[in-house]
Amino acid sequence: MWPFTTRYPEVNLEDVRAQYDYIVVGGGTAGCVLANRLSADPTTTVLLIERGPLADSWASTVPLLSSDFASDGSHTSKTKSVFQHEIGRPIDLFTGRALGGSSRINQMLYLRGYPAQYDAWEKRGMEGWGWKDMKGYFLKSERATYKCDPQIHGSEGEWYNCTNDEFHFPGFYHSIQACQALGLPYIDDINNPSHPPVGCGRLSFTRDPDARRHSSYHAFLSKALALARKANLHICTNALVEKLLVDTLPAGDLKVQGLSVSEAGLGESRVVRVGHEVVLCAGPFGSPHVLMLSGLGPAEHLKEHDIEVLKDLPAVGSNLQDHFGVSVGYRVPMAHSLLALERRPWIFILELFRYLILGKGMLLAPVLQLAIFASTTLLGQRGEPSEKQRVDSDTIPDIEIMPMSYDSGDGPFDKSRGVFSFLNVLLLPKSVGTVRLASLDPRAAPLVDPQYLADASDSARLRASLRLTLRIAERMRAQGYGLEDWEVPEREDDAALNAFIKRRNRTTYHYSSTCRMGDGAKDSVVNSELRVHGVRNLRVADSSIFPEVLATHLQAPVVAVGEKCADMILRGRMAN
Repeated sequence: MWPFTTRYPEVNLEDVRAQYDYIVVGGGTAGCVLANRLSADPTTTVLLIERGPLADSWASTVPLLSSDFASDGSHTSKTKSVFQHEIGRPIDLFTGRALGGSSRINQMLYLRGYPAQYDAWEKRGMEGWGWKDMKGYFLKSERATYKCDPQIHGSEGEWYNCTNDEFHFPGFYHSIQACQALGLPYIDDINNPSHPPVGCGRLSFTRDPDARRHSSYHAFLSKALALARKANLHICTNALVEKLLVDTLPAGDLKVQGLSVSEAGLGESRVVRVGHEVVLCAGPFGSPHVLMLSGLGPAEHLKEHDIEVLKDLPAVGSNLQDHFGVSVGYRVPMAHSLLALERRPWIFILELFRYLILGKGMLLAPVLQLAIFASTTLLGQRGEPSEKQRVDSDTIPDIEIMPMSYDSGDGPFDKSRGVFSFLNVLLLPKSVGTVRLASLDPRAAPLVDPQYLADASDSARLRASLRLTLRIAERMRAQGYGLEDWEVPEREDDAALNAFIKRRNRTTYHYSSTCRMGDGAKDSVVNSELRVHGVRNLRVADSSIFPEVLATHLQAPVVAVGEKCADMILRGRMAN
């Protein structure tokens, strides 16, 4: 065990070498994986550049205390969207801003998504992205510590995941019973593709055996590993990549030779050269931002900012998608809600001791414990599941309803009484938005326009989801659970539901597809090997490469992207 007094071996910018074999831009969920895998060979030099800090404290490992996107900013980056016409206001958007990225502040959910969606990518020409190939990358990193099928889950990887022994609040038990009464089955393992894709199931979480958050930073770039590899792996935090250095070769091809980086965007810039490849893992906002600042992006937009167009890539910063959410809230007894921790100090003290001594209790982050998946094509007019429709293995749910022991809305609320809510999430949105430059200053946040609800079909499916939520609440009441209306639609006609959607909405932080994968440079940014079209030595590996947003929570798929990208790089180098 490394001594507690030993500091994490971060490298100051002035100590960064002039050249590395590989440079990973962004130490987020995927970047930590890339840095780990690429530096496993001690003869290979790797530089990981992260804009945020290390920010490693005791509180950052406690699941509940660290599960906060809209925190004080020490772990997060806040961006206000442009005005959203369909909902009448801008929306605050958040991403992780620390080593480990959003895996440091999310709800720690481990879900892989549906094989049918990966297989659809492969059928569209993205070789190697079908489920039979992707399954291995999930298994490689996973270390499941609960009783599960070893053919479905990994047990030898670095990244722990587990399930809660029990539901912390009665609302979750009543939610399951209500779903079953409506015909939505209980799913024993929502990551098992042989189980029904539609129904409700217990969630699994990326926590280690000591009940601590196990982010991609903790899993793949632990202090012990960073110290053991400090000769060939340099981790530089609080550093901002300003642009890539791109040369034009005699044949007209483009080649990335390195990048320009400064300390948190301040002071003089440094040039760092790359011997083999630069991999952008800066996220769905950051990766297109760096590309455009480097002259790689939509030509007309770059010209507006007087940036020399090195490569016209119209899809850079386009096709932005997110899982848009709408919250329905009910009042319950304070003891049935996580609000008890805030309103009753003695309960917090008790739960703190339970966590420290037993590794149990409310500090394990029980806000989310259960997920309900449904397909709106299989719902009746009142939102109830239809018995006439057949669910098969190719069905991809387009909505998720997440019961929560807290208000799932996006704003302040009256905390004098307990709350149990349902967040209705649109898993397969049709609306797409953009990420664009605000200025030439690399420190300036980009202009993000999700264009929520721009496609009318998104509202239609959210209305169906809300009706299903109301049917679930009715069943819970019929079972004797006293939900009291609080933030609910006034009526169930389309107009009333639309008004509710525009009032009680939020992001779910699942931004994707701004550097999406595909065959051609007109409608995609990277190919199936994640290489940027027409540019040598450059790949992208984060949620921005998904052809469209996956119908699941994105943490586990992003780690799989990091695993696959590292494997492609290393296999390619061996072949040469």
